[in-house]
Amino acid sequence: MRLLLSGSTARNRNQLQLKLLLVFNFSLTLPTMNDSDVLKAAIVIDPSRVIAPVDSRIYSGFIEHLGRCIYGGIIGSEGSTPDQPNVPLTRSGFREDVLHVIRDELCVPIVRWPGGNFVSSYRWKDGIGPKETRPRRPELAWGGEESNHFGTDEFIEWCRNANVEPYICLNMGTGTLEDALDWLEYCNSTSNTYWASQRRKNGNVEPYRVKYWGLGNEMWGPWQVGQLTAKEYSMKALQWARALKRLDPNITLVSCGETGITAWDYTVLRELIQEVDLHSVHLYTSLGDRDRADGWEYERNVFGPQAAEISLEVVQRLIDLARVESGASSAKNVKIAFDEWGSWDETKGTPQNGLEQRFTLTDALAIASWLNVFIRKADVVKMANYAQAVNVIAPIITSSTGLFKQTIYHPLRLFSTYMRGTSSSLARAISLSVDSPSYHGITLPTWINQLREEGCKYIDASAVVIHDPSDVTKQSIRLAVVNRHKEMAFDVQFTLHVDGSHQLPRRVAIHEVYHVDVGASNSFENPNNVRVVSSEEDWEGVRRFKAHSFSLLIFNVG
Repeated sequence: MRLLLSGSTARNRNQLQLKLLLVFNFSLTLPTMNDSDVLKAAIVIDPSRVIAPVDSRIYSGFIEHLGRCIYGGIIGSEGSTPDQPNVPLTRSGFREDVLHVIRDELCVPIVRWPGGNFVSSYRWKDGIGPKETRPRRPELAWGGEESNHFGTDEFIEWCRNANVEPYICLNMGTGTLEDALDWLEYCNSTSNTYWASQRRKNGNVEPYRVKYWGLGNEMWGPWQVGQLTAKEYSMKALQWARALKRLDPNITLVSCGETGITAWDYTVLRELIQEVDLHSVHLYTSLGDRDRADGWEYERNVFGPQAAEISLEVVQRLIDLARVESGASSAKNVKIAFDEWGSWDETKGTPQNGLEQRFTLTDALAIASWLNVFIRKADVVKMANYAQAVNVIAPIITSSTGLFKQTIYHPLRLFSTYMRGTSSSLARAISLSVDSPSYHGITLPTWINQLREEGCKYIDASAVVIHDPSDVTKQSIRLAVVNRHKEMAFDVQFTLHVDGSHQLPRRVAIHEVYHVDVGASNSFENPNNVRVVSSEEDWEGVRRFKAHSFSLLIFNVG
């Protein structure tokens, strides 16, 4: 350990103060392993290098009328039938096991609904009133039929059961501005007007006060019913935004972005910068048939989240440019709602099987790297909605008798539990200095390494600091580390800069997700094949991270 003394003059004071900077650099006795089998890396942690508070909304979710997400996942029936599974249900037919995971384990703060592609032909008025009178409709996005047994009132009631805040995406495909205004009135109005009275007639006297409203879903895509050009969408969304805010000035509007790096994003931001509050970005760590011939699917998956980080850097500059070009003092400092993201293998999660993908350890590492991106970009990302919550490319899979948690559940829960603060003590993302060998091979998208000359670091990390509200001298540092190397372990040397008023940590709590096989998955038969192993050990400043593993470290200072 080295002790460094530095002098500084406090503002408005002449006396010299000494600040003790503790930099520790211990060696840990490591398991026997040849040096040739272990790579080296280093991480410098300085809790004073704060990026921004971590917004708890980055742990939000998404449900869509697709496959068994709603029917069989959220409510009890397997498909659009009255048949009920043999699991506990609420009085309204919601699955209690799913509610428990979303509310009590993942602690999801916001859920987006009803889509997704589904929303672009959804008629919300079909989903209110007595269920026996609700019409069945052809479902244009994914095929099949929609029973409308789960509509606006059921969604709001489920949100209250799940202790989540609702986020409604509007139909800008077949829907009209009148439909959107009627929907907002139905949900939020206290007036003695028609749609507010219809809500009361349907048994809900108090307004729902839905805060978040999305201006359409992926209207740029050819798969979207009612696809628009960027200019067409911008003009339409501008009129909708102004009208919706006249009806309820307190709502938060989310513009329909693309991937954050396109002309669509720039056009939409330029036209809507004074009207919207958040701009959406959609991106998946996706694999397809084209990616399997050369055997690099692991690397494409775990390094894919680097594209999200680049997208966020670009879209932030587009927001700045739109604000400058608007020339208006009212131009908002719009932030990002990454309201669809995840790991999706399009050859495993298909429309034919309702996108019921079985995830592997590789996918769990990708999800951990995704979440690292959101922590590192805490100043930009204020909401992120994992797609989706149950059954559909989801962390939990249900059956008629229960559920199991997929590999990706573990990083989602660990981040949601430890990498955010509370109402009394914020979690602040801190900037790390990571010195690690890098990967320079094939990525998806291919432009990742074209734009990152240094490549993708094998050791991917993020960190937060949480201060004890009852004692300002105490703080907890939480560090998320993904070793993305498929075959090599890493010895990581940590340097922690701590103000002299704090004591160095002596113990560290560790939560590790690992399996010898990167293709390992969980199932009903073997639900704990990939799991979290928690331990506590002496903190010596160096730790060995297994190949293809994710670890979350927690140590207290002070």
